[in-house]
Amino acid sequence: MNEEIKDYSKLTMIDGTVVELEPKLNLKKLMFINKDFKTDEFAKMTMGAEEMNVSVIQGAKAVYIAYRQANMHDYMSFDEFILNWEFDMETAAMIYNLMMFKQMRNEYQKTFERANKEKKLQK
Repeated sequence: MNEEIKDYSKLTMIDGTVVELEPKLNLKKLMFINKDFKTDEFAKMTMGAEEMNVSVIQGAKAVYIAYRQANMHDYMSFDEFILNWEFDMETAAMIYNLMMFKQMRNEYQKTFERANKEKKLQK
């Protein structure tokens, strides 16, 4: 397996700063974050016949919530975060899915651990 598995517990900002993310939804933290950042739109899903649609705003909010969960006391505002992050829908959708769906999170974790183990064996 030569494909690099992306680490969704970190995010590189435009200036090169790496920030921590917590892409596993923590309802207690979400309620705390909701006191100063409206999180309701993040959790709304639009389901089609065979697909789920995540809007750009939902994706951006998912990444920001993952950032806030990992940085509960010292954090950027949503506006500051968005100005400092080059939006990537692939990353946003993956983080949204990791936060909302336990099965996807478990599969990603297994793949990530397997890839890291293979990488260590190759050294």
